[in-house]
Amino acid sequence: MPAEPAFRPSLISWNLTRKCNLRCPHCYLDAGRAADRELTTDECLSLLDEMSELGTEMLILTGGEPLLRQDVHQIARAASERGMWVVMGTNGVLVTDQVAETMASCGVKGVGISIDSLDPERHDAFRQGGRADFAPARIGGRSSWHHSVRALDVCRAHGLEVLVQSTVTQENRAEVPALLNFAREKGAWSFNLYFLVSTGRGESMTELGAAPTEEVLHQLAAWQEACRPMLVRAKCAPQFKRIAYEEGLAGLDSGGCMAGTEYCRITPEGDVTPCPYMTAVAGNVLQSGFRAVWSGSPLLASLRDPDRLGGRCGACEYRELCGGCRCRAYAHTGDVLAEDPACPYEPRGGELVAAPVSWDEAARRRLERIPIAFIRRKVERGAEAYARRHRLGRVTAAVMDAAIQGSGRGAGAGLRDIGTSGLRGD
Repeated sequence: MPAEPAFRPSLISWNLTRKCNLRCPHCYLDAGRAADRELTTDECLSLLDEMSELGTEMLILTGGEPLLRQDVHQIARAASERGMWVVMGTNGVLVTDQVAETMASCGVKGVGISIDSLDPERHDAFRQGGRADFAPARIGGRSSWHHSVRALDVCRAHGLEVLVQSTVTQENRAEVPALLNFAREKGAWSFNLYFLVSTGRGESMTELGAAPTEEVLHQLAAWQEACRPMLVRAKCAPQFKRIAYEEGLAGLDSGGCMAGTEYCRITPEGDVTPCPYMTAVAGNVLQSGFRAVWSGSPLLASLRDPDRLGGRCGACEYRELCGGCRCRAYAHTGDVLAEDPACPYEPRGGELVAAPVSWDEAARRRLERIPIAFIRRKVERGAEAYARRHRLGRVTAAVMDAAIQGSGRGAGAGLRDIGTSGLRGD
């Protein structure tokens, strides 16, 4: 039998189009008009075949606004038929009962919808190209908040899991607890808080900064327990894992930068990048095919060796657990292996203690019921790290419940941990 590949594209974020009905100032894709040359339906279907052969398990269809692409449901159905878990990342404005019903019938499992403020005017201004200080909404954006909130209810009514996505900025930072409670009241599977990376149109915006980022991450770690069974996740802030480890909290199954190791992005034109927030291109699927890019790109290879990380990330004892945000490092320095400027942690050196941990039979059975292998691996590593942190030599079902936030959902859930990024419908 051929050897199991060391790295596979388990999770892919696919920007199907640059076309979008909103104009968000933080959009990494600078979406608006369709690109001059976007992948055709046939090219998309052929690409799905390559993804399937390489072992892709979860596919995020996003944009731009993916619902503006007429063949999006055909692509979703084809991906689902190939055994992939399909998630749609949308701003929610175009989601109607008919659209939600069609998504469900095509095998879509969940929908990520972006809500950045509970004040409709503030949200609409932001999503329609308003300034970072939430200038008055432009014509056409005044009702986007109401459409997006309605989409949460519509999707749930049709059996789709919903994930509320928010991007934290200095302007809406105080609203995060209220946004989190709103997501819980709406029955969201997960609340995903994105930490801005200054790329695309977001280059003109100011990131939160290392100290405030650290403060918000500590708050998120503490909020996890109170929000069960809803998941609480930090995106584009892999140091969330370090904080969870330090404080002995849940969340060790989440986070950690997957860029180029288990995760990548494909643009509407077919470029492959390690993550949606990184503009460095590993190759193009139309020029060489996806397999050749994933297996042969020097850029992707460089991200697969934590010993090549530079600065504080390279010296950090958490480099394998966290790895730092490679996209933020690249946005600030032009070097994908540089230290993450959003993390204030000063490494102590050495390695984390990795005492042996065993699994009891009941816990192992629960782990094996998780249908998506890369999520199963993350849960396994997270539960073992939690057990070590608490000086427990054995993972039991109770330890899994304590280690994995949102355990009330059941261990067989496929949407337990949705990737690192790229789900937003910006």
